[in-house]
Amino acid sequence: MKAIENIPRPLFEVYLFLFSFFLILFFTYPLITNLSGIFFGWPGDSLGGIWGIWWLKFSHHNEIPFQIYNYIAYPFGVDHSYEPLPYISNSFQFLSAILTNDIIAFNILKLLSFPLLALTSYLLFYYVTKDRISSAILGIVYAFSPFHTIHTMVHFTNLYWLPIALLFLLKTLNEGGNRNAVLFGLFWGICFVDNAYYGYFILLLIPFIVGAYLINKNKRNNITRAYYLKAAIISFTIFLLVILPELYPLLKGVALNNTAGSIQNAGIVRAFSDLFIFSAKPLDYLLPSVHNPFLGWLIPDLGMGPLKGHKYTEHTLYLGYSLLFLAGYALYNAIKKNGRFGINKEDRHSIYLFLTVAIVAVVLSAPPFIPLGKYEVNLQTREVFAEYKIYLPQYFLFKLFPMFRVYARMGAIVLLAVCILAAFGLRELLLRINTKRGKYLLIFLFSLIIFIEFAEFPSFRITKVREPAVYKWLASQPGRFPVVEYPLGDGFDPYTTYEYKFYQRIHTKFLVNGAIKGTPADEFRKTIIDISKKDTINKLKSIGVKYIILHKYKYLRGNEYVPLDWLTTPPRDKIFPPEYNNGNIPDMKAVKNKVRLIKDFKDSVVYEIINNS
Repeated sequence: MKAIENIPRPLFEVYLFLFSFFLILFFTYPLITNLSGIFFGWPGDSLGGIWGIWWLKFSHHNEIPFQIYNYIAYPFGVDHSYEPLPYISNSFQFLSAILTNDIIAFNILKLLSFPLLALTSYLLFYYVTKDRISSAILGIVYAFSPFHTIHTMVHFTNLYWLPIALLFLLKTLNEGGNRNAVLFGLFWGICFVDNAYYGYFILLLIPFIVGAYLINKNKRNNITRAYYLKAAIISFTIFLLVILPELYPLLKGVALNNTAGSIQNAGIVRAFSDLFIFSAKPLDYLLPSVHNPFLGWLIPDLGMGPLKGHKYTEHTLYLGYSLLFLAGYALYNAIKKNGRFGINKEDRHSIYLFLTVAIVAVVLSAPPFIPLGKYEVNLQTREVFAEYKIYLPQYFLFKLFPMFRVYARMGAIVLLAVCILAAFGLRELLLRINTKRGKYLLIFLFSLIIFIEFAEFPSFRITKVREPAVYKWLASQPGRFPVVEYPLGDGFDPYTTYEYKFYQRIHTKFLVNGAIKGTPADEFRKTIIDISKKDTINKLKSIGVKYIILHKYKYLRGNEYVPLDWLTTPPRDKIFPPEYNNGNIPDMKAVKNKVRLIKDFKDSVVYEIINNS
């Protein structure tokens, strides 16, 4: 044990990074054997993410402004010129795509997020606990938690900036110094740019963290010095400088009165009902994942009730009873002033600080109010109508920041705080064991238990890249002309739009698909949803569409990606929205004089619009 503790820095951190990297290679195997033919995650948002990387490279080679998506939503296009620009992740994605390709770049960035999060979490935990072993173990636990694993399977979480930003916030409060203030502002800004949610959550936590220091009489005199006003100004200034390039396009749009379309495209304004849909429920924190190979079979289908959320991605927030036990053990010893907690006031302060953080985060992750008296739940929108209400902070926060709707992601903060408390608990247990063999046995048993609790092995965690024959054929057709694919889902439908965009990488033709809700392109889309109408064919002909690709299997099966992200049986309207023609293949008899069948690929058919003008 001492041999591990005596490994010099930064060699210990390098070993931790490499060990975590090998763990994620094992978890995702056989991904490493075919980085360009398999990707980490399931089809859905991942398809849109890969297309986004491809577009950065494609637009560069074709001298197209990368924020103007003129190859989708034809002929309108989608203009992102006045939307927030995540320039840090865009830069890494672009460079990775240039050096490799879109699939490899996507995989590398996803895989690296695990060792990076393990490392930054370790740095925060070690600063707080001053114990290498427990900090390294809990850093790995946090990185491979169901929360991070599932979110990374869906999109770029970029959670690794959160621990390092909190680290320098604590260093600024504890040690002072302009360097710490600058680094806090820097990493807070980077965190916001790479994932605005976690940067926003840091903003919400700052008053509570500073408040905990003010309550502590041993800390109060220190942080009320004039320096800390200066430090706050320095940190916030650096933060603003880092996020300014991201927000500049939006601010420019405001100045030019060109914000309506940009706000719609970026999804900045969300529906209030989303606060109910994407909030945490009590059992989200207490029940393992349904895809846990050891414990998942024990989890009942609770439907869409008030105690358990129904989204796999947003409502799998399991904390683990082994972590809760260690956290509780640390809290007990802090209250009783046992062990090192009896002689170290800093440790007791840290315990109470992160207990406060965990409680605050749990409250903020909940629905916007607690219903009292008679209440009803709209199962469609998940919105609650109550006779009396106890309003929670997020109800009012949504009025100020309507772009933030998924407060269940506060689960990342809850788990982070619990991991820090658990690191203290594990440290105390290891200190009470006098033999090397006993210490290793404890570490082994904890590792085994937490593996059983946190194992996340859904059958769809990796996806093999296919190249359907219809798209190979389309790629062989000379020229770049507009095509349209049916069903014609909205701009955020993964099973239609994201998948069509994904395969655009193969054929590089213009797509009518991809219109964003609330834009003129989407208003046009709504008029051409039914491909069996003559008026639809006429409109498609008027904008120069050459081919219509009709995916018969999509109409028959409905949206096959929806069940992957549901913890219960989805309502039929989620599987068969209006664009899916109620599960029936459109009857093309009425337009047989306007289109001709060109190719039949069994599951998909291609029609050419007859040009008889």
